[in-house]
Amino acid sequence: GAYFNGNSGSAHVFVRSGEDWKHQAKVLAPDGAAGDYFGASVAIYGDTIVVGAWYDDDNGSSSGSAHVFARSGEEWTHQAKLLAPDGAAGDVFGRRFAIYENSIVVVAQYDDDNGYGSGSAHVFVVG
Repeated sequence: GAYFNGNSGSAHVFVRSGEDWKHQAKVLAPDGAAGDYFGASVAIYGDTIVVGAWYDDDNGSSSGSAHVFARSGEEWTHQAKLLAPDGAAGDVFGRRFAIYENSIVVVAQYDDDNGYGSGSAHVFVVG
Protein backbone atom coordinates (compact mmCIF):
# COMPACT_ATOMS: atom_id res chain seq x y z
CA GLY A 1 0.00 0.00 0.00
CA ALA A 2 0.89 3.67 -0.31
CA TYR A 3 -0.61 5.08 2.85
CA PHE A 4 1.25 8.40 2.55
CA ASN A 5 -0.72 9.35 -0.58
CA GLY A 6 -1.92 12.51 1.19
CA ASN A 7 -2.32 10.20 4.19
CA SER A 8 -5.63 9.13 2.63
CA GLY A 9 -3.73 6.27 0.99
CA SER A 10 -3.93 3.85 -1.91
CA ALA A 11 -2.91 0.31 -2.77
CA HIS A 12 -1.34 -0.92 -6.00
CA VAL A 13 -1.90 -4.37 -7.50
CA PHE A 14 0.83 -6.05 -9.54
CA VAL A 15 0.47 -9.35 -11.42
CA ARG A 16 3.28 -11.62 -12.50
CA SER A 17 3.68 -12.69 -16.10
CA GLY A 18 6.67 -14.99 -16.48
CA GLU A 19 9.56 -13.15 -14.85
CA ASP A 20 7.95 -9.71 -15.16
CA TRP A 21 5.57 -7.86 -12.86
CA LYS A 22 2.90 -5.62 -14.41
CA HIS A 23 0.91 -2.91 -12.64
CA GLN A 24 -2.75 -3.91 -12.86
CA ALA A 25 -4.62 -1.48 -10.65
CA LYS A 26 -4.56 1.28 -8.08
CA VAL A 27 -7.34 0.88 -5.52
CA LEU A 28 -8.70 3.64 -3.31
CA ALA A 29 -11.20 3.80 -0.49
CA PRO A 30 -14.41 5.24 -1.98
CA ASP A 31 -14.79 7.46 1.09
CA GLY A 32 -11.08 8.02 1.74
CA ALA A 33 -9.98 11.11 3.62
CA ALA A 34 -6.67 12.62 4.67
CA GLY A 35 -5.32 10.81 7.70
CA ASP A 36 -7.10 7.46 7.10
CA TYR A 37 -3.83 5.64 6.27
CA PHE A 38 -5.62 3.38 3.79
CA GLY A 39 -3.05 0.94 2.41
CA ALA A 40 -0.87 0.65 5.51
CA SER A 41 -1.98 -3.01 5.75
CA VAL A 42 -2.90 -5.27 2.83
CA ALA A 43 -3.75 -8.96 2.32
CA ILE A 44 -4.70 -10.88 -0.80
CA TYR A 45 -6.26 -14.29 -1.35
CA GLY A 46 -7.16 -15.33 -4.88
CA ASP A 47 -9.35 -12.61 -6.37
CA THR A 48 -9.95 -10.80 -3.08
CA ILE A 49 -7.91 -8.01 -1.51
CA VAL A 50 -8.43 -6.53 1.94
CA VAL A 51 -6.93 -3.09 2.63
CA GLY A 52 -6.82 -1.51 6.07
CA ALA A 53 -7.49 2.14 6.88
CA TRP A 54 -6.22 2.21 10.46
CA TYR A 55 -7.18 5.76 11.28
CA ASP A 56 -10.55 5.96 9.51
CA ASP A 57 -12.98 7.69 11.84
CA ASP A 58 -16.47 6.28 11.13
CA ASN A 59 -16.73 4.97 14.73
CA GLY A 60 -14.66 7.76 16.29
CA SER A 61 -11.14 9.11 15.84
CA SER A 62 -8.72 6.34 14.77
CA SER A 63 -11.43 3.68 15.06
CA GLY A 64 -10.33 2.16 11.73
CA SER A 65 -11.86 0.15 8.90
CA ALA A 66 -11.01 -2.50 6.31
CA HIS A 67 -12.04 -2.43 2.66
CA VAL A 68 -12.70 -5.50 0.53
CA PHE A 69 -12.02 -5.50 -3.22
CA ALA A 70 -12.79 -8.26 -5.74
CA ARG A 71 -11.24 -8.89 -9.15
CA SER A 72 -13.17 -9.64 -12.29
CA GLY A 73 -10.81 -9.98 -15.25
CA GLU A 74 -8.35 -7.12 -14.78
CA GLU A 75 -10.75 -4.87 -12.87
CA TRP A 76 -10.76 -4.56 -9.07
CA THR A 77 -13.99 -3.23 -7.57
CA HIS A 78 -14.84 -2.20 -4.03
CA GLN A 79 -17.20 -4.76 -2.45
CA ALA A 80 -17.52 -3.74 1.19
CA LYS A 81 -16.27 -1.53 3.97
CA LEU A 82 -15.86 -3.50 7.19
CA LEU A 83 -16.26 -1.81 10.58
CA ALA A 84 -16.12 -3.28 14.05
CA PRO A 85 -19.73 -3.64 15.26
CA ASP A 86 -18.66 -2.24 18.64
CA GLY A 87 -15.98 0.07 17.24
CA ALA A 88 -14.81 3.07 19.21
CA ALA A 89 -12.25 5.83 19.00
CA GLY A 90 -8.68 4.59 19.20
CA ASP A 91 -9.40 0.92 18.36
CA VAL A 92 -7.26 1.00 15.16
CA PHE A 93 -9.47 -1.68 13.55
CA GLY A 94 -7.85 -2.91 10.32
CA ARG A 95 -4.23 -2.64 11.42
CA ARG A 96 -3.83 -6.38 10.87
CA PHE A 97 -6.01 -9.05 9.27
CA ALA A 98 -6.01 -12.43 7.59
CA ILE A 99 -8.07 -13.71 4.71
CA TYR A 100 -8.74 -17.31 3.70
CA GLU A 101 -11.39 -18.53 1.29
CA ASN A 102 -14.59 -16.72 2.34
CA SER A 103 -13.45 -15.60 5.82
CA ILE A 104 -11.71 -12.42 6.91
CA VAL A 105 -10.40 -11.85 10.44
CA VAL A 106 -9.77 -8.19 11.28
CA VAL A 107 -7.86 -7.09 14.37
CA ALA A 108 -8.76 -4.03 16.44
CA GLN A 109 -5.34 -3.75 18.04
CA TYR A 110 -6.21 -1.24 20.74
CA ASP A 111 -9.80 -2.24 21.51
CA ASP A 112 -10.09 -2.01 25.29
CA ASP A 113 -13.18 -4.08 26.14
CA ASN A 114 -11.02 -6.34 28.34
CA GLY A 115 -8.71 -3.63 29.63
CA TYR A 116 -6.47 -0.95 28.19
CA GLY A 117 -5.10 -2.03 24.78
CA SER A 118 -6.27 -5.63 25.19
CA GLY A 119 -7.35 -5.82 21.54
CA SER A 120 -9.91 -7.94 19.75
CA ALA A 121 -10.44 -9.87 16.52
CA HIS A 122 -13.58 -9.78 14.40
CA VAL A 123 -14.54 -12.55 11.97
CA PHE A 124 -16.45 -11.74 8.78
CA VAL A 125 -17.78 -14.49 6.49
CA VAL A 126 -18.94 -13.90 2.92
CA GLY A 127 -22.19 -15.74 2.32
